[in-house]
Amino acid sequence: MKVKLYATLRPLVGGSSVEVDAGPGDTVRQVIEELLERYPQLQDELMQDGEISPRIHIFLNGREVRYSGGLDMVIPEDADLRIFPPVGGGA
Repeated sequence: MKVKLYATLRPLVGGSSVEVDAGPGDTVRQVIEELLERYPQLQDELMQDGEISPRIHIFLNGREVRYSGGLDMVIPEDADLRIFPPVGGGA
């Protein structure tokens, strides 16, 4: 499955998306664990005290996983997973 990453996460993985060995039946947690294993530099950006940092937003098919079942949500077929760090800007 393709995981799309945004803003400051992109340089850490070398692009706007990465392919992971996950599919229907796997959980969001398993995808995050694979990402952290392949890209340990994401650890400080994504995690805080062993959990996903409250400033990180993970969307599965357009829904924030924090409010839709958490990291143990099962990934459906043709899933769209996106990870957003905090973003600021403007004057």
